[in-house]
Amino acid sequence: MARHERDTNPYVVDELVESEHRAGVDLAWIVAFGVALCLLAIGFTVPDQLLERAEAIKPLNVNGVIALLVVVPLGASTFAIRRYRDAVGAQRELTRLSLHDALTGLPNRRHLRCVLPSAFNHAWRNNTKAAVFFLDLDGFKGVNDTYGHEVGDQLMTAVGARLQHHCGDTRWVARYAGDEFVIIDAAQQTAEHSRRFAAETIQVIEQPFELGEDRISISASIGLAFGDVSADPDDVLSDADAAMYEAKHDGDRTATYDESMRARLTPATPERRLQEALHNGEFKLLYQPIVSLRTSKLVGVEALLRWDDPARGVVLPRDFLPALEDTGLIVPVGRSVFRDACRQAQRWAAMTPPGQTPLRVTTNVSPRQIVQTDFVDDLSSAMTEFGADASQLYLELTEASLISDPRAAWSALEQVRALGVGLALDDFGTGVSSLTHLRSFDFELLKVDGSYLNTLGSGGKDDAIVRHVFSLARSLGIATVAEGVSDSRHVNLLVELGCELGQGFQYAAAQSATIIDDLVQNHSGQPIQPTLSPEAADADVTVLQPHLRQVPSH
Repeated sequence: MARHERDTNPYVVDELVESEHRAGVDLAWIVAFGVALCLLAIGFTVPDQLLERAEAIKPLNVNGVIALLVVVPLGASTFAIRRYRDAVGAQRELTRLSLHDALTGLPNRRHLRCVLPSAFNHAWRNNTKAAVFFLDLDGFKGVNDTYGHEVGDQLMTAVGARLQHHCGDTRWVARYAGDEFVIIDAAQQTAEHSRRFAAETIQVIEQPFELGEDRISISASIGLAFGDVSADPDDVLSDADAAMYEAKHDGDRTATYDESMRARLTPATPERRLQEALHNGEFKLLYQPIVSLRTSKLVGVEALLRWDDPARGVVLPRDFLPALEDTGLIVPVGRSVFRDACRQAQRWAAMTPPGQTPLRVTTNVSPRQIVQTDFVDDLSSAMTEFGADASQLYLELTEASLISDPRAAWSALEQVRALGVGLALDDFGTGVSSLTHLRSFDFELLKVDGSYLNTLGSGGKDDAIVRHVFSLARSLGIATVAEGVSDSRHVNLLVELGCELGQGFQYAAAQSATIIDDLVQNHSGQPIQPTLSPEAADADVTVLQPHLRQVPSH
């Protein structure tokens, strides 16, 4: 596709709009003036009176009058035609700008949706399918953060130009959104040919970009899908996007869409499907036990969200939480989670034998939830509705939720603490300002990321870090929970280092509420015995069927 010569600076749009406005005003005045003259001539015989007075002064030059009557309308018509042409040109340029990306000059998403059906028709006429490549730049956010947005814009423009040159005249390139591009090949020969082209495209993108004094390297991931005249363009784009996320997830950099990828959700997942899941009650809570490391007794549970999709089966959070965040549906889903957690907390408190401490229930909170103005009201309403005691509840936050909007987080969490609900900091040690958050927010529970357990006991730096974290927490009066406890060796090391609580497959995977019911009602205060090996880490997808995996009752 040829490069557009005209600048697509947004300010050009304002100039074109103003030009079209002036042309319309001029035409309106010319028409209004002409109509007024006609009315005067008919109603008051103005031309006759003017001619009589002119003859009284001196002989009338009829040729001059005729020339005047011809030249004035001709000049006005010429001016009007020029203005009309300016208006038409402005309208055409506005249309072109609406179909092209202002930064790179490439066709945009709107233009893409117009072109895809034509590409599918072209491929069908040639007895083949059109190939759609969905390309996403890897690490582009890091370029913006390191070099600034101006350099980021330069890089995006350079990537667009390089893709355009690489694709030549036989393929069509568009900027889809952000750091995403789409390439259409309506003349592809075989699937293998398209896969080779995808690999070659990644190699082209990997060549360093010279931007002024900066030399920047970047890579990409590409998803490939095929469509013909019977295909819905949006579905093919969604398939290519799903393949691209598969390529990123598996580290292969390229992937071709197949039906198995429907189980993996991406930001392209239709919002309608997620809304249906919410409406149909397909989002469920499972509960993973939190255990005293010294006694192996159950002291609490963490509420974990799952999607029980009738078509896909049980879908894990990593495959749908990003889509919930992107669509904003995490807010109503989070509201539902509050209600379920409060209902279960109250139920387990009622089941707890006299003299035993009720389970504490920790619930994860997303950054998007915290900044909602009705966040605290939602929590308070759920507690009131089910009669849950605030002392039984923890809200579990990640450092990302505190960094995104510290002022809003501070205000909301102050109100949460005023309700009597505890706060837990999740994945401690993976963020950039953990100590600042411990000082600023009144946390009662500190959850240490499970990645530190992988090398625990080797005498290396991780041992020193974890020991320091546990010591710091004790000095601040904060209880500690080690995540990802997978064997007895971890338990012994953590106890030695001073950690009080743990959760992980050494004790149990996430369980249905009915399993926790049995533990609370019939086996309260008894130790939980090891039930799962580390190899079972992904097996909790089956726990919506409680009889498949129960925590032993002895």
